[in-house]
Amino acid sequence: MGPFWFTRGMAFLPVFLVIWTYLTFTISYIMSVSKGDVDPGFPYISDTGARRPESSVFGQMLNISAVVALTCLYIRYKQVDGYIEKLALDMQTRMNRLNKAGLVLAVLICLGISLVANFQETSVLGVHIVGAMMAFGLGTIYELMHCYITYKMFPDINGKSVFHARLVIACISLMALLGGFVATAFITSTDKNAVIKFHWKPGQPGYAAHLASTILEWILAASFLAYFFTFIRDFQKITIRTNTHLHQDNLYHDRGEILQNELADGASLA
Repeated sequence: MGPFWFTRGMAFLPVFLVIWTYLTFTISYIMSVSKGDVDPGFPYISDTGARRPESSVFGQMLNISAVVALTCLYIRYKQVDGYIEKLALDMQTRMNRLNKAGLVLAVLICLGISLVANFQETSVLGVHIVGAMMAFGLGTIYELMHCYITYKMFPDINGKSVFHARLVIACISLMALLGGFVATAFITSTDKNAVIKFHWKPGQPGYAAHLASTILEWILAASFLAYFFTFIRDFQKITIRTNTHLHQDNLYHDRGEILQNELADGASLA
């Protein structure tokens, strides 16, 4: 019997990322709801990790997600880069530029995830919002960009079904992102004392818009993670290794240091 599907190539990375990130959201949600810090009905994801001790758990686990996500996106970059030469000559330059632009977006996306993890909305709201926009906004652009790359790699490199899957997910992300922007325009997220509101009751001004905004945020996060699931079968067909090359037989910096060490050894033996 061959290896399990998730152990082939680098397929375990997107599997781990999705499971780990959902576990992050679940643990912080359970902790925050059980402590009464947020309402159980669709709080913002960030709200579930805004107060201690859940903020520490949320931040630590989400930092790990950011590192694994960057690893996955780098592997995707290397995989596309390896197949570009198989495309038509008139396509190679364009695909190469798009692939490199995608790598830059990948770094910014994962930096945004890290900012969300480390700067809670209750401490540094501005940085937290910037991080969320980098993660979700640039993430949606990345999805659309790689939909285009996947489309142009058909039929030489990949099938059309994976393109359709990625396109559907990217469209869901785009609609959730735009819908979330519209919904938040009708919300006042702070009370009269400029304190962030964690508890909402039906009938309050802006409650419907708040609920729509939170639901769309969860959909956006779920679609973003679903996009990584589409990498699983692709990652089964790639392995990345590192080669170690020692420049010399020891770690002495110069010949004089070696001679000095040999003289010291001779003196000790004498």
